Amino acid sequence: YLGLDSLSDATVGSAIGSIILSDLTAVAGDIYNYSDGKPKKIQLVVDEAAEVVNGPLIQILNKGRGAGFVAWLLTQTLPDFIARMGSEPKARQMLGNCNNLIALRTKDRQTQDFICETFGKTDIQVLARSQSIGSRTDDGGLHFTGNASESLQQTSVDLISPELLGMLPDLHYIASVAGGRIIKGRLPKI
Repeated sequence: YLGLDSLSDATVGSAIGSIILSDLTAVAGDIYNYSDGKPKKIQLVVDEAAEVVNGPLIQILNKGRGAGFVAWLLTQTLPDFIARMGSEPKARQMLGNCNNLIALRTKDRQTQDFICETFGKTDIQVLARSQSIGSRTDDGGLHFTGNASESLQQTSVDLISPELLGMLPDLHYIASVAGGRIIKGRLPKI
């Protein structure tokens, strides 16, 4: 565990975090190149990841699995990564190397759109019914006419709406995990 104290001094915390991640990338390379058999799992949890993301961390995301690395990046919003990486395409490239996405409540619309885009779309069916009854006045009201119709349309919508992400209760999440499974869950209170 390393406490970088980025809140007090973001520059020093970011520099030290980047150095440590660079060193961990070298360790991953050594394990990958020289380990005998299947390497042990190494859980790398990076909180406030946008403060320390760098090229070596992206290398761990790209190739660290072969060395037994399982990386967890924790952050608040997509714009945090965009600001750190310098552009949205670079931030998306980096996030594209993450297999799973676990989203708690987020109010930032750009982040909501990114999450919903990751979850994909689904098809829904919309059933529309109409009916009418009438009579002609020239028949003395004895002849009635009626009409009923029904139509079924299929349309594509977001699987999870962006607005829903802003309304999740505390400790509730929506996740997209490897293999395409979508999960709605709640973290237990201990």
